[in-house]
Amino acid sequence: MAVRTFETIEEARAGGWEDLAPSWDLFHSADWLSLESEQTNIAPRFHLAGEEGGRPEAALAGFPLDETSEPWPFMRVDRTLGLLADRWGASVPDGALDPDLLLPTYLGGSRRVPDTLLLTDPGSGTARRRALTRELVAAAEQEARARGSRSVSYLYVGEADPLREVLRGCGYAEFPTARYATLHLPEPGFDAYLDGLPGVRRRKVVKERRVLEAAGLDIDVRPLTGELIPELAPLMVKHGSKYGHSYAEETVTRSLELHVRHCGDTLHAITARSADGVLRGFSAFVHRGTRLYLRQTGYDYDWLGKLPLYFALAFYAPIEYAGRVGATAVDYAVESERTKVSRGCTLEQRYGYLKLFDPRRQAALEPLLEGIRRGAVPAAS
Repeated sequence: MAVRTFETIEEARAGGWEDLAPSWDLFHSADWLSLESEQTNIAPRFHLAGEEGGRPEAALAGFPLDETSEPWPFMRVDRTLGLLADRWGASVPDGALDPDLLLPTYLGGSRRVPDTLLLTDPGSGTARRRALTRELVAAAEQEARARGSRSVSYLYVGEADPLREVLRGCGYAEFPTARYATLHLPEPGFDAYLDGLPGVRRRKVVKERRVLEAAGLDIDVRPLTGELIPELAPLMVKHGSKYGHSYAEETVTRSLELHVRHCGDTLHAITARSADGVLRGFSAFVHRGTRLYLRQTGYDYDWLGKLPLYFALAFYAPIEYAGRVGATAVDYAVESERTKVSRGCTLEQRYGYLKLFDPRRQAALEPLLEGIRRGAVPAAS
């Protein structure tokens, strides 16, 4: 068995990366990883495993991160642990989260999105997939050591993913990180979705849609192209500010431009305009295979008042669109669990894994990790 490491996703794509990416998966597709390669400040690496000279049977993306990387709490392990400590009331030993103790790190699987997947050929047997997974985990560690990293992290591994067993066996500390929300739509059409909700919630949804209809908004789904970006970016800034994030308009503009460039005609915008034609809110999603992935949203809060426009743009319009195009699931990632569950989403527990190359530092971090495990028990059950 051999592991090849590529410096660009274009080289990895030529080496067979897309043959392993599930048709429904966005965040580990070559198109998405090309977007992430442009956003990150340090070039990623792409590992492919298989028989020497044969087609690849497994793949893993690795993102080197350091103190100059974005302080995104769903990406940089020091920020992730800080977020979890605050959430679960875990005490933080003095200096335990200092960046120079944990960073640089090598993040396996994904970047900026709370979804970690090591790709394997579904045609391989269980034992073969486990062996391939071990090879790629070892290759990522070797790359991390060669780069002078202090740690390797995998932050959002699915509850049923065999990668969990391999990482535990390789000495990684495990801790719960989040619960991932997905809305499954077994039958097409909004009426089928509505019928699946409890009676009280169903009546509330019907009422919200009547309120929105009375507001006279023009809600439309269209391809998200560059000409829309000047209207969308200011609303994204307002949305971020409402939830305590200070985004520069240039930053969100660049993010939207990258989405347009790399997602192409799979990227759509749901826009809501008032009678005067002014954009009052939007959501953006990517359609891949049988799934829609909600990516961005923004609102004119000065105009909005108590109008439930968020639910129209993040739930009702995407569900209607999914019915038209045959999508059977809408991906909502993490956070805002209560709201997502109230609209029919199911939650899957995700787990983080961390290995520090200095065993003493790993041991010193254990009280914090144990505090996170204890605090998160009610949410993980």
